[in-house]
Amino acid sequence: MVDGLIVFIFGSSLGSFLNVCIYRLPKSLSMVTPRSYCPSCRKTIKWFDNIPLISYFILKGKCRYCNSKISLRYPLVELITGIVTLYLYKRFSFSWNFFEFLLFSSLLVLVSFIDIEYRAIPIYICPLGIILGLIFKLYESSKYLKSGIVDNLPIVNSFKGLVFGLGFTYLFKLFGDLLLGIYLGLTNKDSIEGEKESLGLGDVDFMGMVGTFLGTKSVITTFFIAPFLGLFYSLFALLFKKSHIVPYLPYLSLASFVSLIWAERIFTFIGF
Repeated sequence: MVDGLIVFIFGSSLGSFLNVCIYRLPKSLSMVTPRSYCPSCRKTIKWFDNIPLISYFILKGKCRYCNSKISLRYPLVELITGIVTLYLYKRFSFSWNFFEFLLFSSLLVLVSFIDIEYRAIPIYICPLGIILGLIFKLYESSKYLKSGIVDNLPIVNSFKGLVFGLGFTYLFKLFGDLLLGIYLGLTNKDSIEGEKESLGLGDVDFMGMVGTFLGTKSVITTFFIAPFLGLFYSLFALLFKKSHIVPYLPYLSLASFVSLIWAERIFTFIGF
């Protein structure tokens, strides 16, 4: 009980840091200075007003100084990250896998909320995630080799997942762009709200990152689960907002986490 609470507090604190990243990375601001501040009045936030989850409710969702509303995104990110961290701890304890998948899950939260707000993510986030994933898998492989195990090395599976994730998604993007081009030509439209791509290159990089951390099976399950997760919001956006633009990375991220938990079971169930 106590250890779970400590892990949750650690996870929500990690979520607080992710909130800083979500706000600053797209604006190319320093992650070190200045200290956290209110985006409206620019006043520095005191430590007691920056306690994950608790401060938001004490302040009733408003800045202490200018009374402007604090985005619900801040406690939401902290809560999600705290719950995910606790889940990973219950499943993996404080193992190497715990820290590996905590990093991966943090990247999922990061890109999802940036995409929700900006409809795009900084181009370096997923490539950086790929590099970090390969480093984790390389370290895992070194432990295999020390034990005399040379088959099914994590780094080999990770590299296969990376290549498959990038290649499979990019081929789908080319095919989708072709169909979209045909549709625009037949309907005499220049674009759909400025969008001329079925998938962005950020989505391709993201699937490469999924393959790096989780392998080829998770690339497949993520790719086919995500559209179903995004279907309801897409219909809502089309009917009520009259918009064809849907932030897709949140659904890819959620599908990736589902794959982390159930990909092997899904493939076993369908007989692969």
